Amino acid sequence: MRKQPDPTPAAALLQGCSEKGHNRMPGQQAGDWPPRHCPECMRLFEPKVSNQLFCSPAHNADWNNRATKRGRVLTPLAMVARITRNGTRGTPEARAAGKRASSQYNALVQRYRDEDRKDERMEWAAFMILRYDHGFDPL
Repeated sequence: MRKQPDPTPAAALLQGCSEKGHNRMPGQQAGDWPPRHCPECMRLFEPKVSNQLFCSPAHNADWNNRATKRGRVLTPLAMVARITRNGTRGTPEARAAGKRASSQYNALVQRYRDEDRKDERMEWAAFMILRYDHGFDPL
């Protein structure tokens, strides 16, 4: 006589799979990680995977959308400031552009930092430490 499968939904989902979950890498199974602060709202949450940084997909999207918007403004300024060594290298026009770009870059970084502090978001240095601790490698 053949054994009948368990009709419960959980058994149906795990049929043929290990209890750890079939599409997770070892060490990524849900649970057993200490609570961490969400960079967007600074509330404690328990991550579901080892490299989860945000408490919800909406907070992840909010953070990344804001970073993208800011980056589009800061990147050209940073490039010109760096290439001209803050306005000390290049043609007279390039030096003038470098000085202006450096000044505007610094003012915007300060403005963005003040906005984040006012809205009680995680500091960028702490966010990068968190990313590095969880395997971020930009290169």
